[in-house]
Amino acid sequence: MPSRLPRGWYTLIAACVLSLAWTGAAHSIDTCRGSLTATLLQSLPTPIVAGLDIHDRSARNLKLADRFMTGVRDAGVTVGPQPNLLLHVDMSVLGSGGPSSSRMVERSYQDLSGLRAGSQVALAPIPSSGLSTTTRRAAPTRPLLYLRIDATAGTETRISWVASVQCQMIGTDEGLLAQQLGRVVGGALGQRIERRPL
Repeated sequence: MPSRLPRGWYTLIAACVLSLAWTGAAHSIDTCRGSLTATLLQSLPTPIVAGLDIHDRSARNLKLADRFMTGVRDAGVTVGPQPNLLLHVDMSVLGSGGPSSSRMVERSYQDLSGLRAGSQVALAPIPSSGLSTTTRRAAPTRPLLYLRIDATAGTETRISWVASVQCQMIGTDEGLLAQQLGRVVGGALGQRIERRPL
């Protein structure tokens, strides 16, 4: 006959299972389908007060940066005006409007340039003549987002933590996307993650 666990153990096991389920749901997003990878290169300061390195201080970019940091805060990370951990975001968007589009980038997102320091990537249009005898239009594909996030501690220039997000963008609300990406980044900050679905 199997032995029974003490009464307190059942409560502890239930709490752990609920905590794991909540953590997975809290950092999932519905504006971008893909995966996250992260690596801790050296220890982060404790307690963390995070900030975001912003190069373009236009009103739109500051609004996107604010939404991103709101997501970081939603994940339980302290955000403040005097950070001891600075996040740097580099982003590229590779999108498609089908083989006949001349610029293969979804216009609704406007490339979230408030959160990026990288360049916009676009594929050259694919010629439709001479490939087949019947002309078919391919359905437009959703843009692919490649996001690289690194964190530097204090005044250091050495990277302490780095992560990458690769996902297919869904919808057109760039503010919500920025906030949800911030929540994912905040939830992963300081962790080593081989590959986790968003």
